[in-house]
Amino acid sequence: MIQGNGFTIKEGKFNYFFGRVTSNPHNQQRSLQNLQDLKKLGVDELTDGQQRLMQIFQDGLNCPEASRKTTDYGTTIIRVVEINGTEAKGAIEISYFYLGSNLSATPEVVSIIPKIYL
Repeated sequence: MIQGNGFTIKEGKFNYFFGRVTSNPHNQQRSLQNLQDLKKLGVDELTDGQQRLMQIFQDGLNCPEASRKTTDYGTTIIRVVEINGTEAKGAIEISYFYLGSNLSATPEVVSIIPKIYL
């Protein structure tokens, strides 16, 4: 587990974000799509992309809440960070998970959805 400033994230998530997942065709396709979209937004693993994402995750904690879902395990809050990238403008939807729905606890970043605006 990587400790960010105000959040945590499993180290393996970066494999998914940067196109290295091959567990099944669907996950491989999603992972490659993340890689392409993040590059368009100026987040490239070869040029400090992991550090850039960590900053985006930190910034996202202060962005407006887009949606919220609560289950028996906890609450996931989705926040959207607008990005003016090198090739495109877009946003990254970040899912922050609060175990046991304790919103004063440190959330875990569990997923991202990069969005490219036309």
